[in-house]
Amino acid sequence: MNYQRSKAPLSLMEQLIMVFVFAFAAAICLQAFVYSDRLSKDGTAKETASVRATEVIEIVKAYHGDLDKAAGKLGASVSDSDGQGGGSLEKEFTDDGLKVTLKTDDPTQTAGKELHRTAKVSVVEIPQDGAEAKEPIYSVDVAWQTEPQLLK
Repeated sequence: MNYQRSKAPLSLMEQLIMVFVFAFAAAICLQAFVYSDRLSKDGTAKETASVRATEVIEIVKAYHGDLDKAAGKLGASVSDSDGQGGGSLEKEFTDDGLKVTLKTDDPTQTAGKELHRTAKVSVVEIPQDGAEAKEPIYSVDVAWQTEPQLLK
């Protein structure tokens, strides 16, 4: 009697190896999709933060740094206001889950007259459920004139 060995186990091993190769490739592709989704969400959050910060900055500039008037226009809160535009302004955009904070520095003066004022603007996510505020999503330094220029 002549017995021939079956080649079925060899074929089964080959198929198992191919299944493992395809599973490994699928895992790598899945990681790439998850990473690209996270990157897209981060970019969208930074873009939204930039737009909200610009909105606050432009209104403060339009009022030549008067935070009280700007806060009235924005529906924001002002703290440590000195009546001269100094202090800090905070505006929460609850629909985006963002809080914009504008903190002014001391004014620059020449010959006793204030020329311009600078501020630091930062945007953070509004903490939920009593969590700590994270680091800013977006921050920028700005400056504006404190008095309108006269046209000659």
